[in-house]
Amino acid sequence: MAQGSAKIRIVHAEPLGHGARLLRVERDDGAALGFAGGQYVIINTGVTLPGGKLAKRAYSLISSDAEQRSVEIAVKRIGAGPGSNVLNDIAAGAELEWSGPWGKLRLPDGFSGRALVVATDTGITAALGVARGAAAAGAAQLDLLWLVESDDYFVSERFVRERLPERARLTVLGGFLPVGHPERPARACALVGELVAGVPYDAALCAGDGAVIYPLRDRLAALGAPEGSVLLESFFNNPLKKSA
Repeated sequence: MAQGSAKIRIVHAEPLGHGARLLRVERDDGAALGFAGGQYVIINTGVTLPGGKLAKRAYSLISSDAEQRSVEIAVKRIGAGPGSNVLNDIAAGAELEWSGPWGKLRLPDGFSGRALVVATDTGITAALGVARGAAAAGAAQLDLLWLVESDDYFVSERFVRERLPERARLTVLGGFLPVGHPERPARACALVGELVAGVPYDAALCAGDGAVIYPLRDRLAALGAPEGSVLLESFFNNPLKKSA
């Protein structure tokens, strides 16, 4: 997959309910991005943070990877966060810089088994990318589980269902415990345990809250997931970064 920095142009922008936005972007040179479903890019918002660093933010590509020159990202406005606010306010036609694609949250080429994709919160964008990727087309079964606080937290359930291939089975558990709730990891593990009990998956991909998906990896392993078959993409609360 091609990697490196490139100029991009915002070719379309539209609101996604309360505090979120859908952006369609293209490389300025018209070249293909070369991404696989589930990967992300890092966008330089051009904002200088206190201390002199530039605000660079990672966004999953929610488009099908059959289209490599024009892709979509969904951006949630996060409080006064400079990066998310720039991308929620930026005008179509504006140019920025990105790098990528990055990330290993993807099904292998030629996958033909049963796959489970678990997303919390904004991790649904990575789940969408995985489900719409070419590698998922040969899966015997593709189940998506989305744990989210409410339908207006980010993108709507309708938005997700409209973009999923028909064969993908989506289960949305709305009203899930809020980010930071002490019982959140245990509740997620219990829900996933109920879902997969007696129904082994050949691959499991988890994206979103690091405080949840790392315990989920251990739970899935205990339920018999093949070694190395559970892949993670932490959007926030990454315990590895905290301990670094």
